[in-house]
Amino acid sequence: MRLCIIANPESIHTRRWVRYFVERGDEVHLIGEHATWQVPPAGVVLHDLTRLVNVRKVRYIAWALAVRQLVREIHPDLLHAHQVASAGWLGAAAGWHPFLVTAWGSDLLLGTRRSWAQRQLARWVLRRADYVTCVSEELARQARLLGVDPAWLEVVPWGVDAEVFRPGPPSEAWREQLGLGEGPVVLSLRAIRPVYNPLVIARAIPLVQAQVPTAQFIVRTYSYDPSLLDEFRTIVEAAGVASAVRYVGDLPDDRAIAELYRLADVAVSVPSSDGTPQSVLEALACGVVPVLSDLPTLREWVRHEEEGLFVPVNDTAALATAVVRLLNDAALRERLRTQGIALVGRRADRRMWMEHSAGIYRRLIGCM
Repeated sequence: MRLCIIANPESIHTRRWVRYFVERGDEVHLIGEHATWQVPPAGVVLHDLTRLVNVRKVRYIAWALAVRQLVREIHPDLLHAHQVASAGWLGAAAGWHPFLVTAWGSDLLLGTRRSWAQRQLARWVLRRADYVTCVSEELARQARLLGVDPAWLEVVPWGVDAEVFRPGPPSEAWREQLGLGEGPVVLSLRAIRPVYNPLVIARAIPLVQAQVPTAQFIVRTYSYDPSLLDEFRTIVEAAGVASAVRYVGDLPDDRAIAELYRLADVAVSVPSSDGTPQSVLEALACGVVPVLSDLPTLREWVRHEEEGLFVPVNDTAALATAVVRLLNDAALRERLRTQGIALVGRRADRRMWMEHSAGIYRRLIGCM
């Protein structure tokens, strides 16, 4: 197949997606609508729109014209936009079929609520698509509310690479490198961005430390808002717990991410909105017990007191209480850990879902 994908080339989801199809032997063109400093996966042809123009007020007009021309030059068997917003707008403007669009999360859960214009754009994209996939049931529900015919809509999670993300002993080299000592480890899984409520985590750290003084915290900073990260650091420093916090930025590959997960006893992910949280599923696969925002999309996967614990959105005290409970109750932690590993094995095998996605591609191409 000759495939044209429109997506953020910096996203790990995009990189994993295009790599899979290249390794299958397909020809893959990636149209990037975000600036990237990463080399694309081997075999992927990257077309970087930001090199054409990246002026906020006019870029989408210029990009839409460029994408329309570029897609006709590539002449793909299928055009696939990852996210309804941004990439979806460009894919719909291209006027190419078959056209598939995948909703990731905030593109439908937040974007369509921010403004009338974004809601109308989402409706337009979804009407233009020949097929719509969503990474969660809640996203599919939102797509149906926006007018998508259920016959042309399905839920297709990302899935987890079970060969990489699996239980195992924690890396002593990592523990030593990060200076973690012998105490329990709490890992903040998500980016330092407003939607993920990192300051709730920052304020919970001293509350946890007060009850479990040996607890250590790892904070992922692979994608961050600089002012928000500064505020995060200020909060933990003012509380006198900065020595218990380690910051880890970009990691070279999935295996390094899995090694980081295996260091942790508890993982926290407390966004205001979420799709299928890939990092949460990967942490579960590695045997880490999550504390999560109580959101419909997360309850599609995790059951309270079965694979993890839920807390209300933006509730610092509840987050701290849940983390302390898990750190102090080894039996509960082990029960949830075992059930989380089993859950991923049953429902989230990445190879199965990628093969399913390849089947969707073939079916759409065959219909045209």
